[in-house]
Amino acid sequence: MLQKTNPVKAAWGSLRKGFVAVAFFSLFLNLLMLAGPIYMLQLYDRVLTSQNADTLIALSLLLAGVFAVIACLDLIRMRILGRLAARFEMNVGAPVLGAAMKRRVQGEAAAGDNLVEDVNGFREFISGTTLTAFFDAPWIPIYLLVLYVLHPLLGLLGLAGALTLTAMALINNARAHQPMQQAAEARGRSDALFRTGDNNAELVHALGMKSDLVRRWTALQVDAHRQKARVADRIASFSVMSKTLRMGLQSAALGLGAALAITGETTAGVMIAATIVLARALAPIDQLIGQWRTFLAARGSYTKITKLTEEFAEKPANLHLPRAFKSLDVKIAQAAPPRAVNATLRGIDFNLSAGDVLAIIGPSGSGKTTLGKMLAGIWHPQRGEVLLDSSPMSKWNQEDLGKQIGYLPQDVELFDGTIRENIGRFAMFIDDAEVLRAAREAGLHELISGLPDGYETRIGKGFFLSDGQRQRLALARALYGDPFVLVLDEPNSDLDADGEKALRDAILAAQARGSISIVMTHRPATLQAANKVMVLRNGSQTQFGDKGDVLKVKTQNVLKSSAQRAASGKPALRLSENTRIKGAAQ
Repeated sequence: MLQKTNPVKAAWGSLRKGFVAVAFFSLFLNLLMLAGPIYMLQLYDRVLTSQNADTLIALSLLLAGVFAVIACLDLIRMRILGRLAARFEMNVGAPVLGAAMKRRVQGEAAAGDNLVEDVNGFREFISGTTLTAFFDAPWIPIYLLVLYVLHPLLGLLGLAGALTLTAMALINNARAHQPMQQAAEARGRSDALFRTGDNNAELVHALGMKSDLVRRWTALQVDAHRQKARVADRIASFSVMSKTLRMGLQSAALGLGAALAITGETTAGVMIAATIVLARALAPIDQLIGQWRTFLAARGSYTKITKLTEEFAEKPANLHLPRAFKSLDVKIAQAAPPRAVNATLRGIDFNLSAGDVLAIIGPSGSGKTTLGKMLAGIWHPQRGEVLLDSSPMSKWNQEDLGKQIGYLPQDVELFDGTIRENIGRFAMFIDDAEVLRAAREAGLHELISGLPDGYETRIGKGFFLSDGQRQRLALARALYGDPFVLVLDEPNSDLDADGEKALRDAILAAQARGSISIVMTHRPATLQAANKVMVLRNGSQTQFGDKGDVLKVKTQNVLKSSAQRAASGKPALRLSENTRIKGAAQ
């Protein structure tokens, strides 16, 4: 059962009390903003007629005090919004990161998505001036009521202006929403290509792809900017129209006030005060129209992260099971990567006991990597189960399961941090003794000890590892914590002779501790550490058993195939192929 409350919606809901406080301060701010028009009204109708300097000084001092209070209230309001924004970011950061990683595991990562930018953008929206305009907008009727009190015609003029600007804001939203989405998608495509080119700069350089890649990226940028220009032009048009209308309304209010003053229905003070009140009444709407693009972007970011955390919600944690120490049973009737249409694994059925070392061999595309991810608990079979001590991996608490799995994927990725942190899996509390043991077993301790900062050397900050060293560091990470199951996918693809020896020694050390090691490999040298072998072909298990028995059958098949080729007049298989199989069997 999925979580009942979406974490993004819950984080937004948790800000409700803070927004009530902001609304409370906004009410008093907007009420105090009437001090300016009242001051002008008194100035024109009392001070100028009475020529009383004391009244002028008193009113001016009173107005200065009111403005000081307004500044304090506005500062408090902005500080509250800033802290609410930070709280929102802290509350949604972990769920969004977890959902993003879950989406990646399930093979659904969207190209060009920048979830960090989405979270940061919505945080800035909460703490920015756009949201304050929303809090000021509900108090517009107060200003319209004041205008009506000054004179009904002035009130009607203000009401007509407010309704017109509101209609313009709604039309602006309707016309800009879809182009904004299209612009975001176009920008996502260009950003995805940029990141891909940046991450693979050496490959791009070696294959002479730079010019074509730059031209393709430029074309995507042109499309993105064209879409953004459409949005900007529409919003700018409405913004200019709203500003022009607002200035026209202020002038109209001034002219209407003058006409009413001439007829004796109002005073000059009312004329000036009405102009100020009308400007204040229309300011929030005008501000919203001008910043509508910010609002649309924030709404898009909120929708995106809400949808992400709903589709890839965290399940309730499973029961904590005791550490496995006996067996691994694999019974896969049908399995495939998430969202795959066709099954890539069928009829996988074997079991391993503590201390077993299984080598899985087979041609490229036979399903070794997919099987490795099933054995590591990354993916789960559609039909069947992978069981640790008779408990299905799908029923384990993921954190508990991860501590019992040592996984070395084909494509090694290291994290931005120190060597110690990378080997220690970035745990909050890293066991230094375990880091040292894992580094020694991976044959890295001497190399690390020779570095100026030793295990505190930061990867990528002036210190770069070769592919073989990266693979051995990833092996040390897999060995950290003495996992019960080691899943090593082509662990020696970048290793030299010393690295292969360290790999064999690490597997033998894990075997001596009672761990189960599973190695996907093409190299016979790795088979020497195995006591069991499985042959995988076209996603199906064709052979499984003791190494000697399986390789004996495989050798006989190779020799038989070679004899048949020779009888048919075709070149026999190379001797080296026979020799590698025999050597592995030994």
